[in-house]
Amino acid sequence: MTINQVIRILDPATTAEELATIEYYGGLHGREKMVAACDEACRVAVGIMRKYQEAHKNID
Repeated sequence: MTINQVIRILDPATTAEELATIEYYGGLHGREKMVAACDEACRVAVGIMRKYQEAHKNID
């Protein structure tokens, strides 16, 4: 998953559109694909935030 995809999934302005696309192309497993995409987007975002936090130790 690209960072742009993560942003589109997590940004309230584009969440519905992005998840609808994922559901559509997921076919019969569309709902499962949406949940998996949200989980992956969260994992990527958390990883980025943890790296940022490590690089900037003074930030909570």
